[in-house]
Amino acid sequence: MDNFSLYESRVGKIRSGAKEIFSFVTDMRNFSRFLPGHTIENWKASVDECSFEVSMVGEARIRIVQKDPCNTVKYTGYGLNNTQFYLWIQTKEVGDKDTRIKLTIKADLNPGLKMIASKPINDFLNKLVGGMEEFNDWENTKE
Repeated sequence: MDNFSLYESRVGKIRSGAKEIFSFVTDMRNFSRFLPGHTIENWKASVDECSFEVSMVGEARIRIVQKDPCNTVKYTGYGLNNTQFYLWIQTKEVGDKDTRIKLTIKADLNPGLKMIASKPINDFLNKLVGGMEEFNDWENTKE
């Protein structure tokens, strides 16, 4: 039974190097600094894991499972009704302080849940990319 659905953000442009972005996104405590506040509630995080609630989708728990320095960070997690999902952050440095970023979610959704969750998942990904594009403090990671 394979009900996995794929959701991809638009490609964003970040004014920082891939190394700084990689250091930042591999510490889950940093994520709250660019998440859209009106969409996320009950944020909790450690270096490798976080949990939060997404409006209209429910609680999500995420942990880092793979790091490919300055290229890809892979996370796994559980969301609405304990639905398993995967999140990838891909970066490509194209110049000095010029990095492209793309977010992908692959989620195990039954057809009914897919109808309900598709728009909020796409909105979440694009708001997250927008927040990352507007964020200007990539060098200042949590300690």
